[in-house]
Amino acid sequence: MALIFYARVSSKQQNLDRQIARAKEVKADKVFVDKFSGKTTDRPGLKDMMDYVREGDTVEIVSLDRLSRNYRDIQHLVQQLKNKKVKLIVDDLPQTNTGNKLIDQFMLDMMVNLMGFVAQNEREKILERQRQGIEQAKKRGVYRGRPFKYAPNSNNREGRLVYERIKKQYLSGDYTSKAQLAKDNEISRQQLYRIIRLIDNE
Repeated sequence: MALIFYARVSSKQQNLDRQIARAKEVKADKVFVDKFSGKTTDRPGLKDMMDYVREGDTVEIVSLDRLSRNYRDIQHLVQQLKNKKVKLIVDDLPQTNTGNKLIDQFMLDMMVNLMGFVAQNEREKILERQRQGIEQAKKRGVYRGRPFKYAPNSNNREGRLVYERIKKQYLSGDYTSKAQLAKDNEISRQQLYRIIRLIDNE
């Protein structure tokens, strides 16, 4: 039975010193790290850790948001560890580490579900405020919608260059297919079709 520590920061500019110090303090047998956004679970360190853990192991993190910033992903990861019969210790949730397995799991599940409820409630409030703001902006005649990156008047220099390059290729017929045109310019086909609509309307 091993103690595995998982540490994460969001970017390469940030350091893991505090979390690594904690891993040394608890004498972790194995440490997995990521310098990657918590908005995705597609992280090498996290994947390696989930592959490494075995029944009876314990995973320790300093806080739940080290696993993810998305509560659904947290729920999924916690369930995966539970299915593997791996214990999860969260340093800033000491009430989930009483020493009683049933109580610890119950408290952890409760905290994760509570976080999920709070996050969902806050997201709905934000969306409602956005909707109200858009409605008010429309009434005042100042709503322009979300700016498009790939346009002749884009604030993004790279976006303007991509637009002009595609416009040249599209008008000259210098492409084999629209799918290939999108691939060559490293954009999605949906983005390409929108660019073409802008070109056709010029």
